[in-house]
Amino acid sequence: MEWLGDFPHDHAFVDLLMSDVPGEVDLQHLIRDTEEKLKLNASSIEQNLRELQGKIGEAWIGERVPSPTECLQWFSHRNLSSLKPISTGYQELLDFLKALQHLLKTQEAREEAVLQLLLNISSQCGVAFPCSGQLSDQGHSPVPPVCSVRDDLTLEVQETWDDVRLLLRRHLLDKLQPAEETSQSDQSAECSIISSRVPQKILILQQLSFLYPETEVLVKYQALQSRRVLGLLRSTQTCSPGGERGFDRLALGFQTASPSFCAMLSEEIHILNGIAEPHSILTFLNQAYMSTLAQELSFLMEREVEAVLKDNTAHGGKTGKSSSKKSAVAPQEVPRRVRNFCLTSHQLKCLTQLAVALLELERNVDDLATELGFLNCAGESACSLRGILKNVRNDMDMTALDGKTTPDVLLQSTEAVCLEFKWRAAFRELVPQMAHCVKVFLEDVCSKSLHREQTTDTSGSTLIPLVNVSLKHCTELTCPEKDIPKRIAKFCADVLEELDALLPLAVACKDDILCSCYVEVCGQVTFALLARLEERSGQVPTSAPLKNLPTLLASSIYIQQRLTHYESQLRDTTRIPLTLLPIQRSQDVTAAVHELLTSYCVHVCATSILQDAESHYWADPKPFYEGERCSFSIQMWHYFILGLRNDLWGSVSPVLAQQTLAQVLAQTLELLLQRYSRAQPSYKRLSQIRVDITAILLCVEELMWSLCGSVEELVRPCLASGNWVSCIHSLCNQLLSVCAILTAPLPQLYSTFQNGLSEGTSNTLANSNSSPAPFWLNVINPTLFPQELLRESVSCEGSALWLLKLVTSGPGCSPVVVLQAMLHNDCLLLRLLLSHSHLCLDSEAEVSLEAQKAAVEFVEAVFAVLSSLNNVPRALALALEGYLDRRHLWDHFYTLADTAKEAPALFKCIRTVISKPISSLIGHLVSMIQTCDDLPGTLLRQDLPESVLAKIPKEWNYTPQDAKTKHISKSNITLAIQALSFIFTHLPSAVASLPLPVRFLFYMAEKHLSQHARQLRPTGLLVWTLLGCLCQGLEDGETLELVSAQPLERGAKERLALLSECLQVSLGQQRGVPKPTVHKVLQGLEEKKPKWSSMQLQKARKFCSESVFERLESGVVQERGGPVEPPEQKMWPESLAVCQGAGGIQNLRQIHHTIQLNEGLLRSKLASAEDPSTSFPEGLSSVQFSSAVSSQSGLPLPFNPLYYFDHIDHAKFDQSALSEREWDWAQLLPSNQRLSQVTFRVLLANR
Repeated sequence: MEWLGDFPHDHAFVDLLMSDVPGEVDLQHLIRDTEEKLKLNASSIEQNLRELQGKIGEAWIGERVPSPTECLQWFSHRNLSSLKPISTGYQELLDFLKALQHLLKTQEAREEAVLQLLLNISSQCGVAFPCSGQLSDQGHSPVPPVCSVRDDLTLEVQETWDDVRLLLRRHLLDKLQPAEETSQSDQSAECSIISSRVPQKILILQQLSFLYPETEVLVKYQALQSRRVLGLLRSTQTCSPGGERGFDRLALGFQTASPSFCAMLSEEIHILNGIAEPHSILTFLNQAYMSTLAQELSFLMEREVEAVLKDNTAHGGKTGKSSSKKSAVAPQEVPRRVRNFCLTSHQLKCLTQLAVALLELERNVDDLATELGFLNCAGESACSLRGILKNVRNDMDMTALDGKTTPDVLLQSTEAVCLEFKWRAAFRELVPQMAHCVKVFLEDVCSKSLHREQTTDTSGSTLIPLVNVSLKHCTELTCPEKDIPKRIAKFCADVLEELDALLPLAVACKDDILCSCYVEVCGQVTFALLARLEERSGQVPTSAPLKNLPTLLASSIYIQQRLTHYESQLRDTTRIPLTLLPIQRSQDVTAAVHELLTSYCVHVCATSILQDAESHYWADPKPFYEGERCSFSIQMWHYFILGLRNDLWGSVSPVLAQQTLAQVLAQTLELLLQRYSRAQPSYKRLSQIRVDITAILLCVEELMWSLCGSVEELVRPCLASGNWVSCIHSLCNQLLSVCAILTAPLPQLYSTFQNGLSEGTSNTLANSNSSPAPFWLNVINPTLFPQELLRESVSCEGSALWLLKLVTSGPGCSPVVVLQAMLHNDCLLLRLLLSHSHLCLDSEAEVSLEAQKAAVEFVEAVFAVLSSLNNVPRALALALEGYLDRRHLWDHFYTLADTAKEAPALFKCIRTVISKPISSLIGHLVSMIQTCDDLPGTLLRQDLPESVLAKIPKEWNYTPQDAKTKHISKSNITLAIQALSFIFTHLPSAVASLPLPVRFLFYMAEKHLSQHARQLRPTGLLVWTLLGCLCQGLEDGETLELVSAQPLERGAKERLALLSECLQVSLGQQRGVPKPTVHKVLQGLEEKKPKWSSMQLQKARKFCSESVFERLESGVVQERGGPVEPPEQKMWPESLAVCQGAGGIQNLRQIHHTIQLNEGLLRSKLASAEDPSTSFPEGLSSVQFSSAVSSQSGLPLPFNPLYYFDHIDHAKFDQSALSEREWDWAQLLPSNQRLSQVTFRVLLANR
């Protein structure tokens, strides 16, 4: 506790937020650190209160010593009567004020010195100078100030004080206004970061509040800001780069002004937070920003309406001139006659763009306003004047800042205030015209679109033109991305695009007839589109191909989703936003088209594809093609299912595509099961039954990867009714039973069933194999589905081949499956891709620039995804270990702080992550330096004349501060000691704020840097790098300018450079002989805090120790020390966190697409006997990396009919090998002992 006075910044709260879900050790440190800082702050407050209590006790009226609460009440102007007044002579006071007046009028640039003198007198002597405000609402009489400047003072004293204030006010307003002009001329810089003038403006406003009442200051400042907003809006209207006019210029102007407006508002919130309460801030924003914007918009809209009337009225009548110098009031305040004119479609689009800009502005302003609560919880402003300014306020009357009475527009009560967006009123005058134009425009768009579609259909084209669904709608719709179609009919997309475009206009005018009109025409248009979809679906298959049905299904679903989105946007209105009839109609059409698609596919298979007289002539005494092939119908059935899958994958949403394909597959399997269970083959045709069923099961086994969204769904399907995957498993088990009973050798069949069926048999064949894992998968492909994997728990991921097939066979990118595949078996797939790419080639092979860029993007995507998975900290290091070893890149970790050294893109990503806590620390250090260099240091150097200091009344007991003494107290050495203590105090929190995967990556890198073990032994590699980057940032002028609130002076940069040198010396990173000042700083810190720095270094290093990672993974570590793979149910939060992060879903798509492109390579390596992770390519790279652009389409590869006709997945459909397949009858036949007696006897009778 003895450190509290010397190191106040050690217990400051710094923005070192932990990423994602912190580990247990990190969370415990955060709690302990917060508790410790709270205790230290509480102790510091108590100590300051005790000191304050002792200082105020001398001026307190009463016998007992005041309590701390009573001391705090001294700062309220209502309790000034409790203080002892000091009698000040009239002549002394007048002489002092006249001296100040003379100094200000005769000498230039003396205002700051005078202001500082007045503030020093007020804070040191307790003198309250009058600020002359109106009587408060409580109605009590004004309180005499400490200096006894009462109402009985002569007019000469009052006039002199008012003149001094006027001169000071003029100076402060001059400082405030040039900044406004600069901001308007450089809007781009204003949008980039919160203005660096925030502390300066807060200081100016606080100084004004020292001279005048806070309410009057805010009123004047509000007027200034209103003019600033007005100037911004008008400048964007007058400076149109493309020469736009009319509503074009209006929309473009507000779109251009929106970023600057939000930047100004963000700056304003930070400024007002230092001088006003939240309710006053909101009222200020309403008056200065919201009302100004609404009034200017009303004026501009009125001007454009006048221009439209001149163009549309033949008689050229005018409705009255508007002044160009003054904004018009709100439209509803002035009665206007009805105006009849029409808007063009282009004008309607411009108004829609204007509404979009204003709605976006409204959302941004709401987001900014939410910061208000957090800002007020952060404590007092950095400027030290705020407490003084609140102390010196009094209730004496004064004139307004502009010399006349100004209405009080700021709320003084604490009643709830919210932001008021009044810009919608500007649209009301145009509501009838916009409603009429919306109706006509949308009906015309729909009519033309349907006409174009009809023309295309009658021209002989049977396929419906398609367009891709934009991924941006995924964030707008009320459904997840996996339910959104990929491609829809073009005529539907054209109409829905216009409906989407006009939706913001309806939202902006949702309480007017425009919304009702939009809802009405939206229903009419969608009814017309749905009717056309029904009409086109009825043409299949007579005059249109089956390929059209998935397109029609996707289009109807997309219409339904858009209608649901419109309803959600227009729901909060008093009118009926959107009747359920269009939505219900779209649901009915979707169900009808889906039913037509599935029933037609099943009907085609039943009546055409599976009808093969030659193949199904079971009584034929001759073998079918000598047993060298399966039935033609089976091959065509498989070919048809693959074509249907490609059509569904390209149009319908991933979930519905899987469900539809699973339903068709299950229903066609029922037909096949019926056919083969009723077949009575001759002896020569038994082999055909076996070959056909084998081919069916092989085809289904390959299709199952496309139907399942997880390993659990494949090997342990849900047995609930309506689950098509479970139904397919049951049908395959039954087909296997049919094959076993009909085609097994009779001796083995007899030996198995000679004692009859097992007791407790089921009555149905569907339950013949009731094992949780599908038995038929092990029988048909024992290599891929060994019994050991099928019998393991649900949390098992199975083999890497399982996940590879799931990733490459699905209709889209499933974040959960992609993450599981990435993490499986020590990130095996990622290691294979990196090790067999040109990134790990020893030879200098020629690689195109596009391939190099794609490889860099892939590495960055892998780092971005894995570095965010705190639950699997080892994954990132294991995925990159081979790449770092092969390219000998471990040394780059040691020199990571050296930004001048060239490094691969991976280390740029690592440096970006590390720079976040470094920026927070540097920002606080810069603030410390600037606070010490702030107002007192600069003003005290401006010495006041002795003639002024001699006029200060003796009763005030004022002692002038010596600038040299002040300088010594805030010397460079003392400041450097405080800053160094601050760094070591927050170093553990800075390390804990880094993602765990990044920390483990440095932990592994440290093991590979044995040549630097001596330098890294005290700190560890990560702490070494962090402090090295911190030193680099303290010496880098660009970095300092980015984090500083205002331009840094040369002295501040020298102090920061001194701090950097002290850190380097303490770590042994110094270059050359250290300065004597450095030794004094380090010695001073060691004297005040013995062994403090070494203790903090060890504490920070513990967050990179092996125990932290093992504890996080619950001590379960794989044989290679690999990551513990979270079970599937725990991957949902991880995938959600990744997808919600910046660029997360794009990174997953890119990794998913790269895995798809290299499926053949990965499959061959995984299927090989050798360890695939230890092999490296010797020749050219065989890995193709997907670029970030190409991976975003999500569409399947074109369907190659010649390839898929004789292939099962990537393997040749070798039908002759099917007859030579060996069956393990000893395993297969006992598994069928639970068949019902009726089923067994029927099948046995069919042999």
